[in-house]
Amino acid sequence: MLGLCGFVLLLLFSTQVGSARTQSTVKQIGAPVWTLAMDWPRVAYASGQDRKSESIRVWNVATGATSAVDGGRSTDAVQYAGGLLLSGTRVVWIRAQQIGNTNLDYRLYSAPVGGSAHLLKAMHGLTGIYCDKGPAMGGLAGSRSAVVVSTWDAGPDGTKPSKQRLALVGPSALSTVATGAKAIVSQSVDGGHIAVLPLPTFSFTYDNGCNYATLPANVLVYSTTGALLAKVPLPPRDPTTDPGGYQVAIRGNRLVVLARGLHEPSGPAWVTLSVYDWTKPKYKRLHTWPVAIPLYPGEANFSFYGHVAAVEGYSDLHLVNLDTGKDVVIAPSSQTGCSTALGPQGLVYALNSYTAGQLVFVPMAKLLQLVS
Repeated sequence: MLGLCGFVLLLLFSTQVGSARTQSTVKQIGAPVWTLAMDWPRVAYASGQDRKSESIRVWNVATGATSAVDGGRSTDAVQYAGGLLLSGTRVVWIRAQQIGNTNLDYRLYSAPVGGSAHLLKAMHGLTGIYCDKGPAMGGLAGSRSAVVVSTWDAGPDGTKPSKQRLALVGPSALSTVATGAKAIVSQSVDGGHIAVLPLPTFSFTYDNGCNYATLPANVLVYSTTGALLAKVPLPPRDPTTDPGGYQVAIRGNRLVVLARGLHEPSGPAWVTLSVYDWTKPKYKRLHTWPVAIPLYPGEANFSFYGHVAAVEGYSDLHLVNLDTGKDVVIAPSSQTGCSTALGPQGLVYALNSYTAGQLVFVPMAKLLQLVS
């Protein structure tokens, strides 16, 4: 992992949240940060020396207070965080636990900030040398207005998905939004709109192993009542990358797609951000911007709000002006695949060393200065 790489930030806690502050706020964490989510003024984060020992806490950026979520830690078997988000004063997360070589269990939890975890749904799947099999869960996404999750059954050999379900996550239960092959996997939620990237299908042979049979061609936009509102064609991608090369986020009438590859005339050199107005006829593509993150080794994640996107690659965190394409490096990468979080107040990202971490909040006024 990269350390702080000489990146110096001013530590400043301020209660003047509504003012146009341009100073960053830093919180020291006693272990690397693996994932995070923000719903102002709170930031939920999972940290630990490894994924097995991670625990979940919530930091109030305005007051500096930190509270723990009881039930965020588990030490039996190997585990992976399948997602974490914050919706108002509610924390929701997926815990995926691998037990032995073949058992892969998924558990969906919800907890109030500072409260105890409540198990909403548990599923038992299988993993192995080839395709993952049986029941699966993913696509945890949400905003203050709604939280969604996707579930499905990959079939006995991982090639025959069925029982696809897009569901709203309530405080104590799930309720169905849509079903079928085009209903999953949820990627992003804003207001009453859900962006879905269809699940690829797989083929399996003993000679070639598990391979993609069909790939998604469109991003689907649903209402939280289940109506299909739009089918936005995906931009080209490098043919050597898998469907994980696409990531999708929705905010208002803007839909942004991160793809690994194929931006003419530069060719498959960088990841790209394609910006759409999904409410316009033919789902008008406004821009496609290359981001100076090498296509390989391929790790990238992003978030956006308004005219600004934060894109984290293998080495660096980039800030991109979605109107002009201006691309600036603002920090080293967290080196964990940790997501960033962008909202009207600003950006939260993680910086990690081998044994410790930091959460950094940068106000929107400062972000706009950097990419103006």
